[in-house]
Amino acid sequence: MPHSSRRPRKPYHPKRIISESEDGWSRVERTAPTRHGSTPLIQETLPPVDRSLTVQKLSEEHKRCKQQWVESDTRQWLQQLLAMQMPEGGWPLNKALCVALGSPSLSWANRLRSVWQLVMFMDMVETVQTKLNHANELKLYAQEPRFTQLDKDFLESLTVAVLEQPGAEQLVDESSLIFIPCLEWVLELPFMLVAAKSPLYVSSSMHWVAEEAERARHRLNNNPEGSNRLQKDCDDALAASKAVLDTHHENKMPEADFADGHSLAMTIYTLKHEDDD
Repeated sequence: MPHSSRRPRKPYHPKRIISESEDGWSRVERTAPTRHGSTPLIQETLPPVDRSLTVQKLSEEHKRCKQQWVESDTRQWLQQLLAMQMPEGGWPLNKALCVALGSPSLSWANRLRSVWQLVMFMDMVETVQTKLNHANELKLYAQEPRFTQLDKDFLESLTVAVLEQPGAEQLVDESSLIFIPCLEWVLELPFMLVAAKSPLYVSSSMHWVAEEAERARHRLNNNPEGSNRLQKDCDDALAASKAVLDTHHENKMPEADFADGHSLAMTIYTLKHEDDD
C-alpha cells in the first residue's frame, strides 16, 4: 500500500549553462539534480573523427562545394556587394582571419557546414585580393579549438595557417579581414573591439550581440554577487557593436540552401568611405 504521506517529487527542469573553458572557448552544460541542489553536468563530448576521411577526400568535398557556391545567386550577390562598396584600389588589408569555423572532419551533423563556410571565406579573400594595389597575397589564418590533426593538414594544403588559442586575438588588427561565422558574444568581443576600423567584418549580427549583452547585464543587475569582469564585458560589447554599426554598412546576406541541406546566413559589414553619409 502506498504511503499517503509521501510528497510527490517535483519535476526537474535542467538549466542550460554556457561557461568559458580553460582554452577560452564556450562550453554548454546542463544542471543535474542532487540532494543539495543542482550541479553542472556536461551533456555532450566531442564526436570522434570520421575515419573515412582523408586530406584528399576533404579537398574533393571542398572543390564540390566551391563549384556549387560559384554558381549560386548568393555568391553573385556577394560579388556585386564587394564591387560596389570596395574603394578604388581595394581595402588596406594584409591578412584574413577565420575564427570558429568548426571541424570539417568530426563525425557530426554540421560537419559540411564548416566546409561551406571555409569556401565562402576563401572566395571572399580571393575577391578582395584581386582589387589590392600591392602584389603581396593576403595571409590566411584559421582558429578553432575543435580542429583535429586532419583538419590542420587539410587547411595547410589550402595555404591556411592554423593558429592556437589565443593567436587570432593577438594577431587581429585594423588590416585584417575578420570572418566569424558563429561565436558566443563574449568570445567574439576581442575581435569586435578592433572591428570598428576593420575594412571587412563578417559576423552573425551586431544586433544579436547587443541583445545578448543587454540580457547578460540585466541578469547581473538582479544579482548582487555578479561578476565585475562580466559587467565590463557587457558594456564593452554594447559599445563595440554600436561602433561597428556606426562605421560600417550593414549587409545581411540572403539565405540560400545548398545541395547538402546547409544554409549560410551571415552579415557583411563593410567600412564606410569618408564621403559616405
